Amino acid sequence: MSLSKIVLLALPLFFSSFIHAFNPMDAALSGNTISPLKNGEELSQYRAKIMNRAERSIYLSTFSISDDVAGNQVFKTACEKAKIGLDVRLIIDHRANKNVMNKSLGLKDCGAKVILFRPGSRFYALHEKLLIVDGREMIVGGSGYTRTYKIHRFNSFSIDYRDEKKIKNGWYDHDYYLQGQISCSMHYQFQQNFKRLAMAVADYNPDVQWYGWKNFQEIKEKYYGLKNFVACEKSSHSFMPGSSRVYGIIGNPYVLKSRPILNSYIKLIDQAIIKHSRETPQKILLYGPYFVPGPEFVKALAKAKKAGLEVVVLTNSVESTDEGSLAKILYAGMYYAIKPMLQVGVEVRLWSEASTLHRKGGMIGDVIFFGSDNLDNRGQDYQSESVLFTDDKNIHNDFLSDFERDILHSRKMTNQETKKILDSMPRTHKWVANKFKKYF
Repeated sequence: MSLSKIVLLALPLFFSSFIHAFNPMDAALSGNTISPLKNGEELSQYRAKIMNRAERSIYLSTFSISDDVAGNQVFKTACEKAKIGLDVRLIIDHRANKNVMNKSLGLKDCGAKVILFRPGSRFYALHEKLLIVDGREMIVGGSGYTRTYKIHRFNSFSIDYRDEKKIKNGWYDHDYYLQGQISCSMHYQFQQNFKRLAMAVADYNPDVQWYGWKNFQEIKEKYYGLKNFVACEKSSHSFMPGSSRVYGIIGNPYVLKSRPILNSYIKLIDQAIIKHSRETPQKILLYGPYFVPGPEFVKALAKAKKAGLEVVVLTNSVESTDEGSLAKILYAGMYYAIKPMLQVGVEVRLWSEASTLHRKGGMIGDVIFFGSDNLDNRGQDYQSESVLFTDDKNIHNDFLSDFERDILHSRKMTNQETKKILDSMPRTHKWVANKFKKYF
């Protein structure tokens, strides 16, 4: 691959690092196809298919992987592909996956390179859900590698489905399969993220004890194969060229110390406001499963509402969230964070079904975005996230159809419900919710 081609595909690395408010579509890559994956069965089939046909590389980063049918299939295929010489690399959040630590590190015996991310601060996490194969195709979204995600779907709240799957509460997520240049761009961004994390001193690796700290620092580059990354090359498999324009970002505040994803949201909101002022009606429709946003995002959404845009956020209710005993604290933290939005009329709606809403993404004007970001403050300041942006009209219409359907399964957040929840909480819990909401 030519140097000019690599530079073009790696542009997001440079833009996202130092531009304060960059419109992601200004550097979007063309020639892509995008296919929504709306249930866990379909997602699992696509994951297995693209991993099995990998010829050069498999790059995977995840917040959640389990010792079950979903996780073990990944471990098995990753090991098989690494043994025959493919560049197999995994970045796995350590804190969320302690029960599979041995299996994860065991992939090194197969020839894979593995980072278990455990930084010095407990607030940092690797929250991505990213699978890139050969730099040609990829899957990105909100789903991890556990049975929960394998059986998710929109109507998972139905009694019949919950009885069939033997689950108390359902799970509702979504992901996307992509082919084209964006996969190569994210391939190179993954390599940079992997390299930065490998060279950081705080990532978890028990082999330090074996080699000794000083010796391990000297062999890090070789240990993680940092000189053996593979490039994006043509595959023997045929792929249909597409017409979708896509821009992708991996935002990792632990090593970048910047907020490229948040900056992109804010720029898109500003441009939607401008278009709306020119009599082109604009909407902002968002899925935020754990919606405790930071002040900059709250200010931007409030600004959009005051400018006349329709702004709607769909999030979990106290009864639908999977946060258990922390549900009310999370709700209170959300309320304290978004009061400026509520005061100007931004509509926040609460999922009302017997399932957890885990969809992430949204529509800001003409642009659809999706990925691992919950639209919370953690996603900007404390978690490594991956988000893609597109102005594909088919994806736009598909998203809008789903959102309009999902709204019918929610209720508006009201002062009465909020007061009832807050009144039922001890003062200490409300203090914690307000004081520490930036970590939620």
